Amino acid sequence: MTLQDYQSELNGYYQNSTCATEYGGVRRQKHARSPGLNIQPDERLSVTSRQFSKGRWVVGTVNADKRLFIFGCSVPSQPDVSIGWVEEVDPITLETIRQSPELTTGGHNWCGGAAVLADGTIITGFGNRIHKLTLELEFIAELELSVDHAHNGISLLSDGMMITRNLEHDHSKKSVFTIFDPNTLKVVKIVEFIGASIGRFCVDLTLEGEFVYATTPTHIHRLIYKDQNLILDENWNASYDLPGEDQSFAWCNTVGDDSVWFMDMGDTPPLTTIMRAYPVGTKPMAFSTPKRAPVRVHRVSTTDCSSADAFTPFGLSGGGHAASPLYVQDRKIILAFDTNNRKTGAWRFNGPGEYEKLWVHDIGNSNQVFYYPDTGEVMLDDVLEDDNVDAVVVDIETGQEKGRVATGARYAAAMAFYPGFDRDFYSTSGAHGLLYRVYVPKK
Repeated sequence: MTLQDYQSELNGYYQNSTCATEYGGVRRQKHARSPGLNIQPDERLSVTSRQFSKGRWVVGTVNADKRLFIFGCSVPSQPDVSIGWVEEVDPITLETIRQSPELTTGGHNWCGGAAVLADGTIITGFGNRIHKLTLELEFIAELELSVDHAHNGISLLSDGMMITRNLEHDHSKKSVFTIFDPNTLKVVKIVEFIGASIGRFCVDLTLEGEFVYATTPTHIHRLIYKDQNLILDENWNASYDLPGEDQSFAWCNTVGDDSVWFMDMGDTPPLTTIMRAYPVGTKPMAFSTPKRAPVRVHRVSTTDCSSADAFTPFGLSGGGHAASPLYVQDRKIILAFDTNNRKTGAWRFNGPGEYEKLWVHDIGNSNQVFYYPDTGEVMLDDVLEDDNVDAVVVDIETGQEKGRVATGARYAAAMAFYPGFDRDFYSTSGAHGLLYRVYVPKK
């Protein structure tokens, strides 16, 4: 059975933290380590927000010792401005406590990542640069990655090394993984992947070995990590390409119940102009013609890649999203969404090819969702028909809406939710520059 990040120590990450790394851990299972909101029938959600200055892309949060850190970069379509940045903010008012220096990016404007490590340092990845900061946001060191391109995701490996990979939208090119030492910021190994890859990879440490799962535009592959090297597993891969379908690539993937899970139809209209620009995100925004296939959830067994299936949760053409599904191993539930068609739903996984519908709602979730295991609550966003955005909390088993509040954000952010400290959580409007805290008011 797949190990679950929320039940593990997350070795190498800061221990006194409800969210020391993106998606709650290297397996990207998006399960909170903190207690749930436990919203009661007579309680309502409230929101506090802060608008950052124009041109700042507010990406996400990490925390340590109940200190909240916001990281971000420059908004795409700016040819002359490109920086990464980190702020410590008050976890209640969201006002600035301290700021990092401006962090170089190599000129690329794309949302990066951040993590708080066990030694009390913050590692960030923006563009083709890795930075190391103290918890006081003082600069320690910088690493320039060999691939002059934007990178997506930074994760710890079991031996303390870290791994990142550039995004490649051009299907004729190949992405590159870089393994580096976070103590010295020295590169340990550079490995060319089998194809172009966009979505964030996941890492799964098992009794059989340590594996990295990543997609190309048509397949999912596995790499074996051993002795500070990555080797393509020639005995494990699966196609998610469906002949005759006007289909696009998968975004991020996650693991659960000895399977890897992901959704296709990730090539949303702005991506072509962002990702095909050089440097990335420096050309005026334009929108390409979207693909017409419906969103599908794909599952591939991690023990036998011939055991693979796909199901179509909503059956609506022109599907699209920029995230991974949520798989809850404890309940055998897969939660999927189609942002373009404003649908979100949950299904019971009863075995290969068997999905039992639990509920479907008209909720236009665009974010990486987050789940509270102790209460069964799921954090979603809902991009309404007028492009305003609500934060929504639902029960994963029944779909019952337990709370909803207008965030003040507009448009699909395609960012993420981050658990807070005391019946609260955080999210952002991404390129539109809003940070918000959703909470249950104290009585």
